[in-house]
Amino acid sequence: MEPVFSSVKVAGGRDFPSVARSLFGNVRLDFQSGDENQSRLLSAMLGTCRLTLLEADTHTVFGERVTLGSDSPDAIKLVFQTHGFSSLNQNGRSVLVGAGASIMYDPSRPYVLTNRTAVRLLLLQLPRRALPVQAVNRLMEPFVAMPEHAGMQRILLSLMDSTIREIGRLDDTVRASLGQTMIELVRTMIGVDPQRERSSPHSLDLLRRRVKDFVSDHISRPDLDVGMIARRMGCSIRYVYRAFEAEGTTPADYIWSLRLERAASRLRDATCRPGEISEIAFALGFSSSAHFSRAFRGRYALSPSDWRKGGPA
Repeated sequence: MEPVFSSVKVAGGRDFPSVARSLFGNVRLDFQSGDENQSRLLSAMLGTCRLTLLEADTHTVFGERVTLGSDSPDAIKLVFQTHGFSSLNQNGRSVLVGAGASIMYDPSRPYVLTNRTAVRLLLLQLPRRALPVQAVNRLMEPFVAMPEHAGMQRILLSLMDSTIREIGRLDDTVRASLGQTMIELVRTMIGVDPQRERSSPHSLDLLRRRVKDFVSDHISRPDLDVGMIARRMGCSIRYVYRAFEAEGTTPADYIWSLRLERAASRLRDATCRPGEISEIAFALGFSSSAHFSRAFRGRYALSPSDWRKGGPA
């Protein structure tokens, strides 16, 4: 089951290193030549992404085996540095990062990030699954956007900056929508062709399996719909529909079918206790007992109570 994060995390001073490790993975921060008390961060989840504003004095970050799994929120990192001077060393390549520059890297590969001055940066962490495999494979070493994507970078930076400034006033739905927009901008910036990537049968099969797992884990939520699924999967609603075309169904039909199948199974084990049918209906995301009864009769040609009494198995 995917966790839902909605809180805003704030840390500074001596709490900064421990909170940074909890958000960014297995990293070690060395403030040998800087003052950690001058450091602070503000961080929040945007659906499947995490956006962080970080200000810190001179320090070095040592990253080794940062991610715990390919779906970890910190699987891929994009940094926009708005102040200061840093360098990132990874896989034999050293990249200088100055004010106004951006860099993307895969923290599952060992790296050393040296902040040579006090820095201010915006960090976007996006799940590895949001990018096609070929794009992730290109991140064996740090990625620096090409000059022709300067306009895209400015748009993305502006969106990240305005979002973190307003983060306390944004609800979870708005945050998830903003996170998805940022993912699409990142995909464009690194040269992903949406039409070609989304037409891959393998990618559609993979998405369909992931959607089914998600639906299974969240079937009790009455607000479960294709919009929620698309936000959690990091893709468009149209792409989710395409994933189910091969099975001749729609995401909505799959959700209702699974709900009814589970309801039928639970009714077999019911004890005829008063109110039990309504409890089963609400536990499976139906908005009312009447709605549940109509849908159940339409599927099984029996009412829930008749089914519970021993209708066709």
